[in-house]
Amino acid sequence: MSDARNATTAQLRRWPLLSEIAALLLVPAAALGFIRIFEDSADVVPIAAAGLASSLLAMALRYARVPLIVAGPITLLVLAAGLMNWLAPETARLGLIPTEETREALRLVLDETLDEFQSQRAPVTGIDGFIAAAVAGAWIAAFIVDWAALRLRLAFEPVLPAGLLFVFSSVIGSGQHRITTTAIFGGAVVLWKVANRLARERLNLWLTADRQRGPSRIATGAAGFGAVAVALGLVGGPLLPGAGESELLDWRNNGDPTRVVISPFVNIGSRLVNQTDVDLFKVTTSRPSYYRLAGLDTYENGQWLAKGQESSDEDGDLPGQRPRAGTTELVTQEFEVQALGGDWLPAAFAPTRIDSETGVNWIADTGSLIVDESEGEATDLEYVVDSVVPLYTTEELRAATTNGTPAVQRRYLDVPDEVSPVVAQRARELTEGAATDYDRLILLEKFFRGFDYSVSLSPRRGDPTEQFLNERVGFCQQFSGTFALMARALGIPSRVAVGFTWGQPLSGEPGTYQITGRHTHAWPEVYFDELGWVSFEPTPQRGSPAAEGYSDVEAQQDEPTQPDNPFESTTTTIPGEGPDQTTPGNTLPLDDPAFGTPGGGTDGGDGGGPVSGRLVLVLALSLIAAVGLPALQRARVARRRNNAHSPADRVDTAWAEIAEALEHHHGILRDASETRTDFCERLGSQTRFSHLPFSDLAPIVTTARYAPEVVSVEQAKTAEAASDQVVQAFRGAKSPVARWWHDADPRRLLRPTVRVRVR
Repeated sequence: MSDARNATTAQLRRWPLLSEIAALLLVPAAALGFIRIFEDSADVVPIAAAGLASSLLAMALRYARVPLIVAGPITLLVLAAGLMNWLAPETARLGLIPTEETREALRLVLDETLDEFQSQRAPVTGIDGFIAAAVAGAWIAAFIVDWAALRLRLAFEPVLPAGLLFVFSSVIGSGQHRITTTAIFGGAVVLWKVANRLARERLNLWLTADRQRGPSRIATGAAGFGAVAVALGLVGGPLLPGAGESELLDWRNNGDPTRVVISPFVNIGSRLVNQTDVDLFKVTTSRPSYYRLAGLDTYENGQWLAKGQESSDEDGDLPGQRPRAGTTELVTQEFEVQALGGDWLPAAFAPTRIDSETGVNWIADTGSLIVDESEGEATDLEYVVDSVVPLYTTEELRAATTNGTPAVQRRYLDVPDEVSPVVAQRARELTEGAATDYDRLILLEKFFRGFDYSVSLSPRRGDPTEQFLNERVGFCQQFSGTFALMARALGIPSRVAVGFTWGQPLSGEPGTYQITGRHTHAWPEVYFDELGWVSFEPTPQRGSPAAEGYSDVEAQQDEPTQPDNPFESTTTTIPGEGPDQTTPGNTLPLDDPAFGTPGGGTDGGDGGGPVSGRLVLVLALSLIAAVGLPALQRARVARRRNNAHSPADRVDTAWAEIAEALEHHHGILRDASETRTDFCERLGSQTRFSHLPFSDLAPIVTTARYAPEVVSVEQAKTAEAASDQVVQAFRGAKSPVARWWHDADPRRLLRPTVRVRVR
């Protein structure tokens, strides 16, 4: 009867599987709200997966009876190790111990993340720092949910961490997918509330007589009520008076005319690799050109940005400076944007007039067009642009100067201290003896066109420009950025332009070109007095149609039929490892806005010690685990007995050892309704324990509990002997590995000196 009663109690008190599943889904459902923050919906996958993985880890630790004080640090260590190996790969010893290289790589990621967070608005490009922050939030929130829901068994509090994630994504996210994400998270909350209510009612004694029909009716009613509530909120909310009006406090718009938009520089690599054949836009024109999105004026933390650029709402003639001399041509372009995304609109440089039914803003300083904030992203729209396209000759550029106005000099000559001095030194060496700035730029252009073009790069280490110059391999992002820095080092105003080459002609549509992701490109622009901004082309296998009059580079771009297609799978030689040591498919995470991913070095240093050092460390840790932990356990038992001075204390200590052994080896706990005598009788009645002295032990431990002053020394010795017999019997029935684990289990070291757990 006693065993049957305990089985029934355990069944009633076991938390149902539905509650486990409902708690497991709360954070992943909330994490789906980040689809409103990131441009690419795939960036949400690691965030939701992190919440799910953290919940599974918390569940495993809970089922293994790991106390919260240990489970929390374990969870944080797993998170830290995962982020460290993701953001700074191959820099930590054994993948767990951070080095100076690890700290430097993480610092660069943190600086980039903080800078981008202040300058971007949703939807944003999923740079590593943004995704890592969201992953960390989901991971920690999932652990808190498991703790509150399934350890403390609270009803409302488990929703709060997941709700905080959802509110965060709603506050800073875009207006897209609001209904879908709200419905999913609302459904997860309803599921948790139903499962929690159902679990609690099953534990109530008044339902034991009708344990099937009662819970079913509760679940059906609660689920129906929750579904109706979610539906009313989603459908009826937008219909309420004032739902479509502007907010009372427009906190998203601080009134700053310098609208913050995402730098297209960060998307180059991602488009080249992931969107090669995605149709972005079509253009119909009489003269194919490079179609420019933006001019980036600031180099900071390894990336080029458009900073402090004021925009104005324009339609018709566009204000701003135009070339005042030189050969130019007025070119009309009709654009049909298909799936470009982002804020920027393409146009041949330099635009002078726009005709569009869609709201368009104009950045006069850099000659860039962006979609009005009220229009959302650059998708499914049409517009017409007139541009004055420079078609300069060698003579015109050689005769022009590059002094620039004071404003141009302040803005386009800055080279941050973070740039390696090797860049300026190499620029001076390459251009030594050139008569004009134009000749210097042509020498730089020819120098870079001797490099190799590839989107598969080795891991970034140190200054990205210096590494690029040493390895002599990269794609347009590296070529344009380094060329612009070298020109600035020579005192020539320069910047980086981002956009597209002219695209693929469409058969049956004369003068119409299809631009896809493979046509994404970046190139440097240099300022010439009277002529304005002039494009150069340092990237191999690329050439602007407008530059044929002053450059030896013929017009060329990436085409699917090219035999040397740079977007096909390639192998990249790792410098310093010999010509035959290649790494296939060693692809850089190209959505990184820097020239490459910081860190990732494998060439010795602090990235990891020699093999012998690692082996010694592994052997030392194994020795500690195999010998040290059991020794600490034996010392703990001896200390516990030495600290028991009175006979009653010695009996209590022996009883604690028996209770601990019963729990660890057989999972048996004394029920709260049982006395010690009842518990000993229940154990003695079981065949597997009939040979153990539980019946002799019962009166002694009861006396020690209620009349400690009458316990004799002989009784204390009897209790200690019984404890030794029970513990040895339990250990003897185990395999050697199980006995070692019992002795080395670190959880036992974290328990109080004397503690008897009761169910």
